[in-house]
Order: sequence, then C-alpha cells, then structure tokens
Amino acid sequence: MFRVRFAGLLALSVCPALCAAQQVVPQAVLDAIVDDEPRPLPRSLTPDERARWRLPARLPTAPPPGPVRAPAEYEPNDGLLVRWGTQNALLTEMTVAVTTLTPDARMYIVVSGAAQQASATTTLQGAGADLSQVTFVVAPTNSIWIRDYGPRFIDAAGGRAMVDHVYNRPRPLDDALPAALAGQWNEPRYELPLVHGGGNFHLFANRRAFMTGLILDENPGISAQQVRDLYQHYQGLDVTLVTPFPQSFDATQHIDMWVLPVDDDEVLVSDYPESVGSPAGIADAFAAARQAEGLVVHRTPGWRAGGAHYTYANAVVINEIVMVCRFDGYPTENAAALATFRAAFEDRTVVSVDCSEIISLAGAIHCIVMHVPRRIDVDLLLRDGFEGPPPG
Repeated sequence: MFRVRFAGLLALSVCPALCAAQQVVPQAVLDAIVDDEPRPLPRSLTPDERARWRLPARLPTAPPPGPVRAPAEYEPNDGLLVRWGTQNALLTEMTVAVTTLTPDARMYIVVSGAAQQASATTTLQGAGADLSQVTFVVAPTNSIWIRDYGPRFIDAAGGRAMVDHVYNRPRPLDDALPAALAGQWNEPRYELPLVHGGGNFHLFANRRAFMTGLILDENPGISAQQVRDLYQHYQGLDVTLVTPFPQSFDATQHIDMWVLPVDDDEVLVSDYPESVGSPAGIADAFAAARQAEGLVVHRTPGWRAGGAHYTYANAVVINEIVMVCRFDGYPTENAAALATFRAAFEDRTVVSVDCSEIISLAGAIHCIVMHVPRRIDVDLLLRDGFEGPPPG
C-alpha cells in the first residue's frame, strides 16, 4: 500500500500553523489584483457552446507499456499546474501558500506570452510569493479550468508520463495544452479514447477511483465495463461509477465538487440538507458505502444558493498543506468546514483561500489546478510489489 503521512520532524516543523487556518496574503493586496480577462468562461458549457458542441471523433491509441500507476493527490507532488489570466487574486493566494509553506513544491503557471508572464511576476512578487519555486509555461489556452483539460500524470515504464483525453468543451486551445506540455517537458503522452472532463475523477493510492455516470452520457455507445477497462489499462485503476448530481444543482456533474480523498482509508464527502433532494441522497449513499468498506468518512457542509453549488470538498492537497475555500457571508459554514479539515488533515497546514467569486462559475480551487507528481523510479515500484494494472 502506498500510504503517505507527513509525520515526525516535518510535522513538528509545521505544527504552529496547524491550530488554525491561515490566510497567507493580506486582503488589501488581493483586492488590488485585477484579471486579464473581464469575461471568463465558466466551468460548465455556455449557452453558445452547448448549441455548437459536437462529439469529437475518438481515435484508438495504445495504452502505456509495462507497469502503470496513477499517483494520488495526497501523495508527494512536484507541484501544481495552473493557468494565469482569470481569478488572478485567487491564484496569487494559492501560489503564495505553495511557495512559502511547501519547500519542495513548485507552481507551474501557464501564460500566453512574455507580457503576461511579466505581469504575473510583478503581481506574485508584490504578494510575497517565492518566485524561485515558480516555473512559467508559455502556451495558448481558453480558460482557467485546467483540472478538466490538463494531462493526468502517471508512473509508467520509463518514468513519468501523461494521459490525455478529449476535453468535453469546444475549447480547442485548452484541449491542445497536454500535447504542447508533453512536447515542452519531453514526456510521453497517451491518448485515452474518451470524451471527459478531468474533474469528474478522483483516485486513491490503493488503485480505487471514482467517477459519476456523466462519463457514459458523454460517450454514447461506451459501456461502464469498457470505461473500467480503459482506466485499468491506461492508469492502472479500478474505477467505480456513481450517480451524478442533477445538472439543476451542479452544472458540471463532476465528482470533485463533493468528494475529496484524504488518505488510503479516509475520504471527505459534502453533507447536504435533506431539503435539497437527490444531492443529499447521492452524497449520503456514497458516504455510507465507503464507510461500509472500512473508510473513515468526514463530512463538510454543501448547499446551493444564488444559482451556485457551494462546496468545501473542492479543495487542494499539496504536500504539507491543504487549501480550503472560504465564502463571504457564511461564517458558520466556513468554521464547520475548517474544523473538519483540521481533523481530517491533522498533519498538514490548513490554508484558507477566498472562493466567493469563482464559485459562481460552477467550480472552485480543485478545478483550477492539476497535480504534477514527483517522478518515481519504476524499479522501486516493482520491488515494492507493484505488478501493473489490476486484472480486467
């Protein structure tokens, strides 16, 4: 079992910060930061995109050779991949947290060119980020939602590699980013023949993974077993499909809006009032099933207000820290969520980041990052008893 606990001397080094959630950038600094794009694309389809969306052709490709393993987000990471231009204040808050509280993690920031890189550098320096832990990646993109279109990283024969998919939005620059990144980083890229949004996916280090049934709606003619087989071959995972929330409650129907793996044997699940209907039943059933399997289940508040799905489960775990949303006007819910995160992630620093604006765009902080795991020697995996994907 690939189990990770930041303990011992490392836990002692961050212990003073564990007692309360930190806000790492003064609010006055955040309030002065402006976005490059005044009209950002939401995580969900816009009405115009919905009208012109057509199912792209799927081309069969070979899966990675040899042993394949998909690292969990709570395992050691090289850094986070993000895209600059929209929600710059939020990205600044996250970048300061990562570069000042995690000495061995980087922020890989996608920018459109030299001018935007210079502007981002000035903003980050002014907020207190450590730019020695920032790497800029120049590539054209359409939107901030890199969790949905970015590459999924795997450990495969020969080292770290990327698994790509057809982005489930008509945003061609976003869809092309994994190929551009694979070229710049000189890493293999394997094309998973599915239309998909990467946020509809969560995995544990013990090969368990979960998606909602949205994956079947977006891939007509593909069965649940075929989805399971593809993920076994391309990422070495055993996938379980669960019921999605109705679009009227969550426009994305992605599982990362209400579930967060904590460790091999712990999971965090949003808790909804019974009055909201099926989301409460779906989340409760998922929590009960995981508890019956022996997992410790943590619950945090979730609700819908003003046309938005509010959630704390859409959080980011990165090495020594975990970043959690806070929402203006909801002090009781914020406090309850922080108490749960402190209990669940007792050996990590809890960092509070302002998600009051981004939540109206049908997403939060997990949606705007892609974890970049550390490179792992495959020989070590084999010595530890890893023998490749589970049998199909």
